[in-house]
Amino acid sequence: MADFFQTYYIDPIIYNTGYNIVNTATYAIILVAAVILTFKMLKKLDVQIDKNFFFGIMPFIALGSVLRGWEDLLEATKASAVFLETPLRSFILMDAQGVPRNLLLISPVMYVTVFAIALASLVLALAVQRLKKIPYQKTWFATGLIIIAAVLSQLKFTNFFAMFLMLGIAAGWATAFFAVKKLAIRNKIRAVEKLFTKENQLILSIHMFDASTTFVALQFFPYFEQHVVSGFFISLFGPAAMFILKLAVVPLVLYYMDKDFSQDRQKKNFIKIAILILGLGPGLRNFLRLGMGV
Repeated sequence: MADFFQTYYIDPIIYNTGYNIVNTATYAIILVAAVILTFKMLKKLDVQIDKNFFFGIMPFIALGSVLRGWEDLLEATKASAVFLETPLRSFILMDAQGVPRNLLLISPVMYVTVFAIALASLVLALAVQRLKKIPYQKTWFATGLIIIAAVLSQLKFTNFFAMFLMLGIAAGWATAFFAVKKLAIRNKIRAVEKLFTKENQLILSIHMFDASTTFVALQFFPYFEQHVVSGFFISLFGPAAMFILKLAVVPLVLYYMDKDFSQDRQKKNFIKIAILILGLGPGLRNFLRLGMGV
C-alpha cells in the first residue's frame, strides 16, 4: 500500500508529472462527496444558493487559481524556499529538482485550503449580518476581494501576447454563444433557447476560456496537458481537441441539469457553481501562469 500511494499520489507531486488514472478517479470521488457535504452544510447554515450567494463566493472561486499561480511563480523563481523559514515549513515538499513546493498551494490540498478560507470568511460574514444587519454576501465578497488583491499584488506579468490571445479566443466563443441564442430566439428554436440561458452561457464561456488557455499553452508554448482524459484526446487530435471536448460535454451536462433538477433550484444552482469552478479553476491558473511566463 505504501508503494501504491507513493507511485500514484506522491510521485506525481514530486516529479510534477500531472495526473494519472488512479489519482484522477480518487479526486473525482472526493469532489462529488465534497459537493454533497458542502451543500448539506450550507442548508444547515440557512444559506440560500441564489444570486447573492454567487456574488459573495465569486472571489473565492478565483482564489484557488490565484494562489496556484503565485506558487508557480515562487517555484519558477526559486523563491518558494521562503516558506522554509515560516510555520508552514511542515507543509513543504521538495520536488525532484530540489525546489520547495508548498502542499497547501498545490492540488489536491489547495482545494482544502481555499475551502477553509471561504468557509471561515462565510461564517464571519454571517456573524456580521446578525450583529450589524449587513447582508452577508457583501462582507463575504469584500473579504475575498481583499485576499485576492493581496495575492495578485505579488504576481508579475510579462507575456502580454499570450494573455491577449487567450482572452481574444475566449471572447470569440462568448460572442458565438450570444449569437446562437439570438438566432434561436429569432427562429423560435425553443430547445436551443432554453439551453442558452444567461447562466448557461456564462458557464459555457468560462469552460471555453479554459479550453482557450490550454490551446494557446500547447500550441504556442512548451507546456503539456496534465489531465488524463483531455491529455488522451490531445495526443490524438492536437490542442484544438480541448474545444471539441468542451462543446461535446458541457452543453450536455447543462441540459440534463436543467431537466433533472428543474424542481430543485437550490441544488441546481450549487452544482452549476461547481461546474463553473471546474472550468474557471484550471483556466485562470493557465492564464496567470502564461501571463507570468513561468
